[in-house]
Amino acid sequence: MAVPEHERVSADDFLRWVVTQSERFELVDGRIVRMMAGTRQNHAVVASNILVALAPQAKRGGCRTTASDVAVRTSLGGIRYPDVVVDCGPPDPAALAAVRPVLVVEVSSPGTTTIDATDKLDEYRAHADIRVIALVEPDIVSLKLYRRDPEGEWRVERYDDLSDIIELPEIGASLSLVDLYDTLHPTVRPKFQLVGGRLPEGADL
Repeated sequence: MAVPEHERVSADDFLRWVVTQSERFELVDGRIVRMMAGTRQNHAVVASNILVALAPQAKRGGCRTTASDVAVRTSLGGIRYPDVVVDCGPPDPAALAAVRPVLVVEVSSPGTTTIDATDKLDEYRAHADIRVIALVEPDIVSLKLYRRDPEGEWRVERYDDLSDIIELPEIGASLSLVDLYDTLHPTVRPKFQLVGGRLPEGADL
């Protein structure tokens, strides 16, 4: 099936088409968008570290942890490929997308940070099944977590210390930042202290 990139297509048509392609694409508002080719090593290592850390823990609860080749339906005309997906739906060998994605991770790359923190974030938060969204910086010790509470409201948590451990009861797991950045040498954000009740000039929290 040929699906021209300039035409609007449904998520189902896109998923059937994209498996025949050698390049990487996403579907945004019914439009096929070509994804950036390749990633820097830090990006790949962080994504791999998260996958390795979460997979055995999530497996105990019947969830599967997969990498960026697994699609997440974000709307009738939207398909995204997060860097890591934890799918807690029933196994379906024929599925072309995650059955019940509970946690998604986006590791930022040059040129994607704004999209990850705006368009993708909005799409993930609108997904009925997603409970946790993690946005990770590969070069700086920084993880921003969006967690849906029992009332359906989203809460934001920030982690920027290698000693931090993130509890993820939604998938029966935890993630330590030291494991997330294993083998890497990320920059640590400076810790500012109040001096006389005021921040140093130029300091930004």
